[in-house]
Amino acid sequence: MKPGIFKPLKTRSYRSLFGAQVFSDLGNWLDFLTLQIIVVYHWGLDASAIASVIIVIGLPWVLIGPFASVFVDRLPKKTIMILSLLFKIIFVVGLYYSPNLYVLLLFVFLKGTVSSLFDPARQSAIRLTVPEKLLPEAVTLSQLSVNTMKIIGPALGGGMIALFGIKSPLVFEIIGFTIAIIFLLMMPKIDEEWGRTSQNNSKKREFWKELLEGLNHIKQTKLLYLSIIISSIALFIIFLYDGLLIFVGQKLGFNETSYGLLVSSVGLGSVVGALLLGQWTNWKNKPIHFMSSSSVISGLLIISIGVGSLGIMIFPKFIWIIGAFCLGLLASGESIPYGYVLQSETPKEMMGRVSSAAMAIQTFSMLIAPAIGALIAKAIGVSLVMIFAGVITICLGLMVLLFILKKHATTSLKAKGLEG
Repeated sequence: MKPGIFKPLKTRSYRSLFGAQVFSDLGNWLDFLTLQIIVVYHWGLDASAIASVIIVIGLPWVLIGPFASVFVDRLPKKTIMILSLLFKIIFVVGLYYSPNLYVLLLFVFLKGTVSSLFDPARQSAIRLTVPEKLLPEAVTLSQLSVNTMKIIGPALGGGMIALFGIKSPLVFEIIGFTIAIIFLLMMPKIDEEWGRTSQNNSKKREFWKELLEGLNHIKQTKLLYLSIIISSIALFIIFLYDGLLIFVGQKLGFNETSYGLLVSSVGLGSVVGALLLGQWTNWKNKPIHFMSSSSVISGLLIISIGVGSLGIMIFPKFIWIIGAFCLGLLASGESIPYGYVLQSETPKEMMGRVSSAAMAIQTFSMLIAPAIGALIAKAIGVSLVMIFAGVITICLGLMVLLFILKKHATTSLKAKGLEG
């Protein structure tokens, strides 16, 4: 393994930022799995309840994130992240004591609200702490944190539930956010000269003009625009079945403890994928090709899981765990190139607004997907939803690849003087 992937960690500011992200991501994954287990296994609710949780998690990113991002670009990023984590701790306490689904959804929404501020501030801080030449490695490390916590979070969560009770992971989530705050407190002051200039100028500018700058930048930057569209459609497909995956897991024979292994396998595959992409960075020359190719192969795996849950293909659990690992491996082929395009195609002073606008576009597609997935599941069953999602995933990848090939062929013809 080339040491290049870890070069950004030599910078003290990025090292502190990365440490904070690791423990923040750990808390988020403890949270996500625990909420599903509470709703399905503890309260005995159905797919509609899971869909409502997923929808409420994403709602703040659409309703609040894009508007608040203007202030994220104006204000010190370190302060925003620390305050966001402090409020997260308060809202996790609320989740712990939630007596029913409705109260739980309230605190899920509040926690999502501060998360929609934390993430664009973190994205901006990456640009402020590493030089341009280390952006691929920094983005890969950031995604590596998310993917690694997909393994550690569910695994720890399952162990904690077995040893200390169903809500115990929420206590450890609070501890994780506290450690993340400590890392940020140790973070050296980062240079935000452009931020102070922007803040002074913004007093003379209209709020809405600043807000629209993020959307206009996306619209005018073709590579960024295309990557966001692909990512948004891919996320819609994922969230079409994501809330149903726990029910698919039940059909495949996984219980509340072993289901954590299935989720962890996806995370392990993502980690291995991130490490491979960190070693081989030629993908940055053709990120869209890489994203669409990964989509085609992922679709085949999703169909296989759906067919398996119908009982047509019967395999031991470890085979499905291997399949989940491969699915995670391919997921890195979509998420990491997208993260690099977002960072490399956006000016530092607009990072908060652009990343938040991009997240809002993606989240909007994610919000409607769980409800549609739940409705389809009631009509035809969760297994057929998985198969349907796999078919769409393949079609997405093939359409993008065909579009690229057609455009390339047209360009070549024009260059040879055979057209126009």
